[in-house]
This record gives sequence, structure tokens and C-alpha cells, in this order.
Amino acid sequence: MKIKLKSIIGIFTVIDSELYLISDNKSLICIECDDDIDAVNKKYIKENLSIPDVNLKQCYTFCEKDSYGMNISILYIDIVPYNNIINKKLNFISLNNIDIDIYMKKMIDYLKKDIVMYSTMIKLYPNEFSLPEIQNLYEKILKKQFDRRNFRKKLLKSNIIEDLCKIGTFSKGRPAKLYKFKIIDEDQVLI
Repeated sequence: MKIKLKSIIGIFTVIDSELYLISDNKSLICIECDDDIDAVNKKYIKENLSIPDVNLKQCYTFCEKDSYGMNISILYIDIVPYNNIINKKLNFISLNNIDIDIYMKKMIDYLKKDIVMYSTMIKLYPNEFSLPEIQNLYEKILKKQFDRRNFRKKLLKSNIIEDLCKIGTFSKGRPAKLYKFKIIDEDQVLI
């Protein structure tokens, strides 16, 4: 029986509290592999995307049998800060403009679990952010509305953010207090 291995990569970023797929074409990256899959993925990202610090995580595996043999598709995902992307000529595709196939659905489900983690948020917002930015991002990805006061209270009570005593403007032009994530030793769920 012949085994055919395929790596399907989704690398995402956040721009103005919107989630975007990064690609050198117009969809998820598909790579046929006949060698070490991790090495093939790293080589492709380095040569075609030039995005540093990509830490792909395996999020799902599909296995299908057909008349030619076994087809194994492994989904990999990462979310990277927009500021880390050197090649701004890549395609940044809004999730609103993507056909949601089974692969994309699995990646979005994985992102919904990953985005609420401290380690993901500090990677996306290493310096400063406003609470409306974070809330807006959560609401768009999780497709859930949060009460502004309760959301704010929960984040402040978690003791993982610190007030920078600065005011910035949110994307809608309203002033908002700026915060920074504290450095903590262990990962935790933010909301």
C-alpha cells in the first residue's frame, strides 16, 4: 500500500483586531511530502514566506484510503504578530473572504482554543494594547459577544496585565487606557 503524505499549513496574523490568513497564494499552503515533514515545512516557510519565529503546531490529521493507497493530510497552524512579518507582499486574506472547507474549519476550531491562552496573546501583543482591542479580537474569533464591564473586570482580576498609565486611541478613534501583559511563568486561560 502506497502512503501519500501532505502538509497543510495555516499561518494567521491579527491586523486591527481582525484575523487574517497569510499565504503566498490565495489559500492554505499545501505541500506534498516525501521526506521529514517538519524539515519540509520549515524550508518552505523560510524560502517562500520569510516569516521568522513560526512555531507550527499540529492541529489535526486526516487519513483517507483510496484505490491508490493511503492519503494522510496533517494540518499545521500558527498565529504570528504582524510586526514580525518581513515580506508584506504576501497575501493577507480576511477570514470573511475565505471559503470554509473542512481543513479551515478544523484550524479555526483550534484557533478558538489557542487564542484565549496567555502565551498566544503575549505573542500577538508583546508591548501595549487596549482592552477593547482584545475584546474585539475575542468576539470576532470566538463569535461571541462579551459584556464590556465583565470582560474588563475578568482581565484586570486575572493579575496578568498591568496599566501603563497611558492613553491610546482604539481603531474607532476613541481614547482607551493602554495595558501590557506581565511576564508570568505558566500559561493560563485569559477568559
